[in-house]
Amino acid sequence: MNKNQHISSQAELEQLIERYFDGETSVQEEQMLREILADCPWSSEAIDEARFTMGYFAAHSHEGQRVAKKTSSNKFIGIAATIAIVLAAGGYALWHQQQSADVCIAYVNGLAVQDDDKVMALIANDLNMMDNAADAMTDQLSSLGAALELDNE
Repeated sequence: MNKNQHISSQAELEQLIERYFDGETSVQEEQMLREILADCPWSSEAIDEARFTMGYFAAHSHEGQRVAKKTSSNKFIGIAATIAIVLAAGGYALWHQQQSADVCIAYVNGLAVQDDDKVMALIANDLNMMDNAADAMTDQLSSLGAALELDNE
């Protein structure tokens, strides 16, 4: 891909991003990617991750200087960015779980029931109904088994 070639689809952009994180882009392609990410309307997990990563490193790099890096260092940066995203997502998940840990909601006929005692009573009633149904099935199977034994005699 040369400097004058333009990205015309989200799929092409995601391929360029993948090549960037694999350390396979040239300096010109990386610059083109930065420019496209700054203005493109597309959004996906890969595009947002690239925006985050490239924006972070752009803010902390020396303007106008780019040191040629080995492929292994580009992969290290990609791995570090991925780990940062995973840690951020994990932290958010834990925070969200703690925020909603004390909420108990049951939906009955499309209506939300948030009173813990009512929800627990609904659960107990449903479990009781399942227990009664299981007992009835056991009785029916026992009767069927007894009838089969009588037929075999």
